[in-house]
Amino acid sequence: MAFSWEFFRKNDLMAGLDDRRKSIVDYWADNPPKALPPGHWLEFVQAVSHREAYGVDDDAKLFFAVANATFDAGIAVWDAKRFYDYVRPVTAIRYFFAGKQILTWAGPFQGTQWIDGANFRPYQRPPALTPPFPEYPSGHSAFSAASAEVMKSYTGSDTFVASGTVLAGAIRVEAYDPANLLTSKVPATDIILPWTTFSQAADEAGISRRYGGIHFEDGDLESRKIGRKVGAQVWEKAQTYFEPGKKGKKDKKDKDEND
Repeated sequence: MAFSWEFFRKNDLMAGLDDRRKSIVDYWADNPPKALPPGHWLEFVQAVSHREAYGVDDDAKLFFAVANATFDAGIAVWDAKRFYDYVRPVTAIRYFFAGKQILTWAGPFQGTQWIDGANFRPYQRPPALTPPFPEYPSGHSAFSAASAEVMKSYTGSDTFVASGTVLAGAIRVEAYDPANLLTSKVPATDIILPWTTFSQAADEAGISRRYGGIHFEDGDLESRKIGRKVGAQVWEKAQTYFEPGKKGKKDKKDKDEND
């Protein structure tokens, strides 16, 4: 029954898919040909560089630190994925709820309906309905949280004040209706996704995977914690390169143990 409760907590997000939530899923999906999640945050670094009028010195440091935060977040997350080898929502729901009615997104242009659990599908474009590797923890959540942590530390503030836009009819999951070739109207109007802080943007990236039926709640929330820890450690280490002679906690501990 524990799994059933986890399912219903997550599935409530799928049942509530409106144009805004669909736009959040689509914006943060970061599938080719768009930049992948780490690259998305490097695009944010470009935006911050422009905002702050950074020169080459600042750019080199910030790109270096954020890129390494995403690398290290990937190592931490994929190590955990291989260890836990946890099932994706689409596999679990189709197995445990086959022959049972669930309230969820029913498919392109069908909205929220009661459907057989065996027909559950994430809000993703075929054929890539779900990533081909373990669910727990979330890569998007860790990449984003780690990047946000470094950007907060470098700029000295969590303030971002930026936005992304999903144009009307641009979501490819519902780009056409095979039954009658209806032109997509999803979203019906342009959707603007504003972020006041880096943390807000990172949290939205994380929850986007739950809106889309890619991750369970724990996979998102626990990975945000991983990302923040990784980001803090990367920032501490990066400063030892930016300020020669400055030692991070781990460097000092290693030195003390060797003295």
